[in-house]
Amino acid sequence: MLENTFSHIDGISEKTEQQLWEEGIKTWEEFLEKHMEISSLPKTKLDKIKQEIIFSKHYLNNNDLHYFSKKLPSNQQWRCIDYGKIGYVDIETTGLSKYTDKITTIGIYDGEKSRIFIRGKDLNEALEHLQEFDILVTFNGKQFDLPFIEYHFRTKINSIHLDLRFMLKEFGLKGGLKAIENTLGISRAEEVEEVDGLEAVRLWRAYERLGDEKALDKLIMYNIEDIINLEKLLNYYVESKLPSFFRY
Repeated sequence: MLENTFSHIDGISEKTEQQLWEEGIKTWEEFLEKHMEISSLPKTKLDKIKQEIIFSKHYLNNNDLHYFSKKLPSNQQWRCIDYGKIGYVDIETTGLSKYTDKITTIGIYDGEKSRIFIRGKDLNEALEHLQEFDILVTFNGKQFDLPFIEYHFRTKINSIHLDLRFMLKEFGLKGGLKAIENTLGISRAEEVEEVDGLEAVRLWRAYERLGDEKALDKLIMYNIEDIINLEKLLNYYVESKLPSFFRY
Protein backbone atom coordinates (compact mmCIF):
# COMPACT_ATOMS: atom_id res chain seq x y z
CA MET A 1 0.00 0.00 0.00
CA LEU A 2 2.84 2.41 0.72
CA GLU A 3 4.37 1.81 -2.71
CA ASN A 4 1.03 2.72 -4.34
CA THR A 5 0.97 6.27 -3.05
CA PHE A 6 2.55 9.47 -4.31
CA SER A 7 0.93 11.68 -1.64
CA HIS A 8 4.15 11.90 0.40
CA ILE A 9 5.82 13.90 -2.37
CA ASP A 10 5.71 17.68 -1.86
CA GLY A 11 3.32 19.32 -4.30
CA ILE A 12 1.52 16.10 -5.25
CA SER A 13 -2.16 16.47 -4.49
CA GLU A 14 -4.78 13.72 -4.29
CA LYS A 15 -5.93 14.86 -7.72
CA THR A 16 -2.47 14.35 -9.20
CA GLU A 17 -2.13 10.98 -7.50
CA GLN A 18 -5.47 9.82 -8.90
CA GLN A 19 -4.44 11.16 -12.31
CA LEU A 20 -1.41 8.87 -12.21
CA TRP A 21 -3.52 5.89 -11.16
CA GLU A 22 -5.95 6.57 -14.02
CA GLU A 23 -3.03 6.42 -16.43
CA GLY A 24 -2.11 2.98 -15.11
CA ILE A 25 0.73 4.20 -12.87
CA LYS A 26 -0.23 2.48 -9.61
CA THR A 27 3.17 1.82 -8.04
CA TRP A 28 6.53 3.53 -7.67
CA GLU A 29 8.09 0.89 -9.90
CA GLU A 30 5.54 1.48 -12.64
CA PHE A 31 6.27 5.20 -12.49
CA LEU A 32 10.01 4.62 -12.90
CA GLU A 33 9.34 2.33 -15.86
CA LYS A 34 6.73 4.50 -17.64
CA HIS A 35 7.23 8.11 -16.54
CA MET A 36 8.60 9.10 -19.95
CA GLU A 37 5.22 8.17 -21.45
CA ILE A 38 3.19 10.46 -19.18
CA SER A 39 2.01 13.51 -21.09
CA SER A 40 -0.47 14.94 -18.57
CA LEU A 41 2.19 16.34 -16.22
CA PRO A 42 5.05 18.75 -16.95
CA LYS A 43 8.55 17.32 -17.13
CA THR A 44 9.67 19.29 -14.07
CA LYS A 45 6.98 17.59 -11.95
CA LEU A 46 7.77 14.18 -13.40
CA ASP A 47 11.44 14.68 -12.57
CA LYS A 48 10.53 15.68 -9.01
CA ILE A 49 8.36 12.58 -8.55
CA LYS A 50 11.10 10.36 -9.97
CA GLN A 51 13.71 11.76 -7.59
CA GLU A 52 11.43 11.37 -4.57
CA ILE A 53 10.59 7.79 -5.52
CA ILE A 54 14.30 6.97 -5.65
CA PHE A 55 14.67 8.44 -2.15
CA SER A 56 11.54 6.61 -0.97
CA LYS A 57 12.77 3.24 -2.21
CA HIS A 58 16.06 3.81 -0.41
CA TYR A 59 14.38 4.60 2.92
CA LEU A 60 11.88 1.76 2.58
CA ASN A 61 14.65 -0.73 1.77
CA ASN A 62 16.38 0.41 4.96
CA ASN A 63 13.18 -0.01 7.00
CA ASP A 64 13.15 3.69 7.85
CA LEU A 65 9.46 4.41 8.39
CA HIS A 66 10.30 7.58 10.30
CA TYR A 67 11.03 9.18 6.94
CA PHE A 68 7.48 8.45 5.78
CA SER A 69 5.95 9.57 9.06
CA LYS A 70 7.36 13.02 8.29
CA LYS A 71 6.39 12.98 4.60
CA LEU A 72 2.94 11.38 4.57
CA PRO A 73 -0.17 13.34 5.58
CA SER A 74 -1.54 11.97 8.85
CA ASN A 75 -4.60 10.51 7.11
CA GLN A 76 -2.34 8.51 4.78
CA GLN A 77 0.04 6.98 7.31
CA TRP A 78 -2.04 3.81 7.53
CA ARG A 79 -0.35 2.82 4.27
CA CYS A 80 2.78 1.93 6.29
CA ILE A 81 1.20 -0.97 8.18
CA ASP A 82 2.67 -3.69 5.96
CA TYR A 83 6.22 -2.48 6.54
CA GLY A 84 6.60 -2.04 10.29
CA LYS A 85 5.97 -3.73 13.61
CA ILE A 86 2.56 -2.71 14.97
CA GLY A 87 1.71 -2.27 18.64
CA TYR A 88 -1.91 -1.81 19.76
CA VAL A 89 -1.92 0.37 22.88
CA ASP A 90 -4.47 1.31 25.52
CA ILE A 91 -4.05 2.68 29.02
CA GLU A 92 -6.21 2.82 32.12
CA THR A 93 -5.89 5.73 34.54
CA THR A 94 -7.29 7.13 37.77
CA GLY A 95 -8.84 10.06 35.91
CA LEU A 96 -8.64 12.34 32.89
CA SER A 97 -5.76 14.69 33.78
CA LYS A 98 -2.22 13.63 32.94
CA TYR A 99 -1.00 16.16 35.53
CA THR A 100 -3.01 15.05 38.55
CA ASP A 101 -4.08 11.49 37.72
CA LYS A 102 -1.97 8.37 37.30
CA ILE A 103 -1.65 5.57 34.79
CA THR A 104 -2.80 2.31 36.37
CA THR A 105 -2.15 -0.09 33.50
CA ILE A 106 -0.65 0.04 30.02
CA GLY A 107 -1.79 -2.68 27.63
CA ILE A 108 0.24 -3.51 24.52
CA TYR A 109 -0.72 -6.12 21.93
CA ASP A 110 1.63 -7.11 19.10
CA GLY A 111 -0.92 -9.06 17.07
CA GLU A 112 -0.11 -12.32 18.85
CA LYS A 113 0.56 -11.66 22.53
CA SER A 114 -0.81 -9.15 25.02
CA ARG A 115 1.21 -7.63 27.83
CA ILE A 116 -0.30 -5.58 30.62
CA PHE A 117 2.07 -3.40 32.65
CA ILE A 118 0.75 -2.54 36.11
CA ARG A 119 1.38 0.45 38.36
CA GLY A 120 3.40 -0.57 41.41
CA LYS A 121 4.70 -3.69 39.65
CA ASP A 122 6.26 -3.26 36.22
CA LEU A 123 4.69 -0.12 34.73
CA ASN A 124 8.03 1.52 34.01
CA GLU A 125 9.05 -1.42 31.80
CA ALA A 126 6.32 -0.45 29.31
CA LEU A 127 8.38 2.27 27.65
CA GLU A 128 11.08 -0.13 26.54
CA HIS A 129 8.43 -2.40 25.04
CA LEU A 130 6.69 0.51 23.30
CA GLN A 131 9.97 1.49 21.67
CA GLU A 132 10.08 -1.88 19.89
CA PHE A 133 7.24 -0.81 17.58
CA ASP A 134 7.36 1.22 14.39
CA ILE A 135 3.62 1.92 14.43
CA LEU A 136 1.32 2.46 17.42
CA VAL A 137 -2.44 2.04 17.09
CA THR A 138 -4.81 3.60 19.64
CA PHE A 139 -8.35 4.83 20.04
CA ASN A 140 -8.28 8.49 21.05
CA GLY A 141 -4.60 8.11 21.78
CA LYS A 142 -3.71 11.52 20.38
CA GLN A 143 -5.73 13.23 23.08
CA PHE A 144 -5.45 10.72 25.91
CA ASP A 145 -3.15 7.67 25.88
CA LEU A 146 0.02 9.11 24.35
CA PRO A 147 -0.04 12.42 26.27
CA PHE A 148 -0.38 10.42 29.50
CA ILE A 149 2.45 8.07 28.51
CA GLU A 150 4.74 10.88 27.39
CA TYR A 151 4.12 12.85 30.59
CA HIS A 152 4.63 9.80 32.81
CA PHE A 153 7.91 8.81 31.15
CA ARG A 154 9.03 12.40 30.41
CA THR A 155 9.72 11.47 26.81
CA LYS A 156 8.40 11.90 23.28
CA ILE A 157 6.98 8.94 21.37
CA ASN A 158 8.20 9.15 17.77
CA SER A 159 6.53 6.07 16.28
CA ILE A 160 3.95 6.43 13.53
CA HIS A 161 0.66 6.82 15.37
CA LEU A 162 -2.70 5.70 13.97
CA ASP A 163 -5.62 6.98 16.04
CA LEU A 164 -8.69 4.98 15.08
CA ARG A 165 -11.09 7.39 16.72
CA PHE A 166 -10.44 9.94 13.98
CA MET A 167 -9.78 7.45 11.19
CA LEU A 168 -13.12 5.67 11.62
CA LYS A 169 -15.06 8.93 11.40
CA GLU A 170 -14.33 8.74 7.68
CA PHE A 171 -16.91 5.93 7.57
CA GLY A 172 -19.42 7.62 9.85
CA LEU A 173 -18.35 5.66 12.94
CA LYS A 174 -18.44 8.00 15.92
CA GLY A 175 -18.64 7.71 19.69
CA GLY A 176 -16.62 5.64 22.12
CA LEU A 177 -14.66 2.49 21.44
CA LYS A 178 -17.34 0.12 22.74
CA ALA A 179 -20.11 1.91 20.81
CA ILE A 180 -18.20 1.45 17.56
CA GLU A 181 -17.45 -2.18 18.41
CA ASN A 182 -21.17 -2.78 18.95
CA THR A 183 -22.01 -1.14 15.62
CA LEU A 184 -19.57 -3.46 13.85
CA GLY A 185 -20.63 -6.56 15.78
CA ILE A 186 -17.32 -6.91 17.63
CA SER A 187 -17.90 -8.68 20.93
CA ARG A 188 -16.07 -8.77 24.26
CA ALA A 189 -15.64 -11.43 26.91
CA GLU A 190 -18.82 -11.71 28.95
CA GLU A 191 -16.96 -11.00 32.21
CA VAL A 192 -16.05 -7.47 31.10
CA GLU A 193 -18.82 -6.69 28.65
CA GLU A 194 -20.32 -4.06 30.96
CA VAL A 195 -17.05 -2.56 32.18
CA ASP A 196 -16.38 1.02 31.09
CA GLY A 197 -13.86 3.70 31.98
CA LEU A 198 -15.53 4.64 35.26
CA GLU A 199 -15.76 1.02 36.32
CA ALA A 200 -12.07 0.61 35.42
CA VAL A 201 -11.24 3.35 37.94
CA ARG A 202 -13.38 1.64 40.60
CA LEU A 203 -11.68 -1.69 39.94
CA TRP A 204 -8.25 -0.11 40.39
CA ARG A 205 -9.28 1.53 43.65
CA ALA A 206 -10.61 -1.80 44.94
CA TYR A 207 -7.25 -3.37 44.17
CA GLU A 208 -5.10 -0.50 45.43
CA ARG A 209 -6.98 0.20 48.67
CA LEU A 210 -8.36 -3.21 49.53
CA GLY A 211 -5.90 -5.56 47.86
CA ASP A 212 -8.72 -7.05 45.77
CA GLU A 213 -6.85 -9.26 43.28
CA LYS A 214 -10.08 -10.23 41.52
CA ALA A 215 -10.72 -6.56 40.77
CA LEU A 216 -7.21 -6.30 39.27
CA ASP A 217 -7.78 -9.43 37.20
CA LYS A 218 -10.99 -7.93 35.83
CA LEU A 219 -9.23 -4.65 35.02
CA ILE A 220 -6.49 -6.54 33.20
CA MET A 221 -9.06 -8.51 31.20
CA TYR A 222 -10.81 -5.26 30.26
CA ASN A 223 -7.51 -3.74 29.13
CA ILE A 224 -6.72 -6.85 27.05
CA GLU A 225 -10.11 -6.67 25.31
CA ASP A 226 -9.40 -3.03 24.41
CA ILE A 227 -6.08 -3.72 22.72
CA ILE A 228 -7.15 -6.90 20.92
CA ASN A 229 -10.20 -5.17 19.48
CA LEU A 230 -8.04 -2.32 18.17
CA GLU A 231 -6.56 -4.78 15.69
CA LYS A 232 -10.05 -5.73 14.52
CA LEU A 233 -10.95 -2.08 14.02
CA LEU A 234 -7.76 -1.37 12.09
CA ASN A 235 -8.48 -4.36 9.83
CA TYR A 236 -11.99 -3.00 9.24
CA TYR A 237 -10.59 0.41 8.33
CA VAL A 238 -8.02 -0.93 5.88
CA GLU A 239 -10.47 -3.33 4.24
CA SER A 240 -12.91 -0.42 3.85
CA LYS A 241 -10.23 1.76 2.27
CA LEU A 242 -8.86 -0.74 -0.22
CA PRO A 243 -11.79 -0.93 -2.69
CA SER A 244 -11.70 2.80 -3.37
CA PHE A 245 -7.92 2.88 -3.32
CA PHE A 246 -7.66 0.26 -6.08
CA ARG A 247 -10.55 1.49 -8.20
CA TYR A 248 -8.18 2.80 -10.86
